[in-house]
Amino acid sequence: MDDIGAEDENANDRHFVTSLQRGLRVITAYRPDDRALSNQALAERTGLPRSTVARFTHTLHRLGYLVHHARSSGYSLAPRVIELSRAALVSTGISELARPSMEALSELGPVSVALGVASDSGIRYLELARRPEAVVLNLDVGALVPTLQTAIGRAYLSALSEARRAAVLRQLNAEDPALYDAQAPLLAAEMERYQSDGYVTSFGCWWPELNAAATTIRFAEDGDPLLLSISGLSSALTPEKVRSDYAAALMHSARVIEGRMRRRYSE
Repeated sequence: MDDIGAEDENANDRHFVTSLQRGLRVITAYRPDDRALSNQALAERTGLPRSTVARFTHTLHRLGYLVHHARSSGYSLAPRVIELSRAALVSTGISELARPSMEALSELGPVSVALGVASDSGIRYLELARRPEAVVLNLDVGALVPTLQTAIGRAYLSALSEARRAAVLRQLNAEDPALYDAQAPLLAAEMERYQSDGYVTSFGCWWPELNAAATTIRFAEDGDPLLLSISGLSSALTPEKVRSDYAAALMHSARVIEGRMRRRYSE
C-alpha cells in the first residue's frame, strides 16, 4: 500500500525514481504462503506490464534478492531479503519496544493484538501477541490483511493526508468497485471516529464473527505510521466492550509504544 498512487503523487518530483518504486513493488507482492511466483502472477499482483516485471525479476535474481526455479519458471524470495527485514527490525527496535505493551494488552481478554504497517497490497503484520484461546484466524507475523474492511486498514487510511488518501482510495476502487461501494460509507464513519476518538473499528466487516479496533503510532513526522489493532470473536469483543474497556487500553498502549520509539530516535 505504500506506493499506491506514488507515481501520480510524485510525478513532479525530479528526485523520485519510478523504476526503483516499481522494483520494490515486485518484492512486496509476495505473501507468507507464496513459494514461487511467475512473471505473469507478479504482473497481476503489481499491475505492471509483464515485460516490465520480467526485467525486474531478472535484475533482482542477478542481485541475489530472488531465486529462479527453472522447472516452474517462477521466482521466490531469496534469503538476502530476510537480511534486509532483519536489519530493519533490529535498527528500529520495533519488536523490543512494542512487545511488552502488546502482551499487556492481550492479557485483558481473549483477544489478538497486532502491529502492522502499510504494504503494497494491504496491511502487513509485523508483530503479534495473543492468548492461546484468542486464535480466531490462522494469521501470523508476515500475514497480509485487506485495507477497506479491517480496523487496522481503516486506521491507516484515516491517518493519511487528504491527497494521499484520495490516491489510495482511487486504487482500491479500481481493484474492486463492488467492495469499495459497500465499504465506503462505513469507512467514512470510521474516519470521523478517528478524528474525534483517535481509533477506528470494524465489526464483522471482514469476517462475520470477528470484531476489531485499531489506532496509529507515529514515531516520526515523516513516513507512514505503524498500526496497532486488537481483535477477537464478536461474542467477546462486543462494540460495548470496545467502547467501555478496550479502546482506552488500546490508545494507552499505542502512546506508550510511540513514546518509547520517539525516545529511541532522539538519542
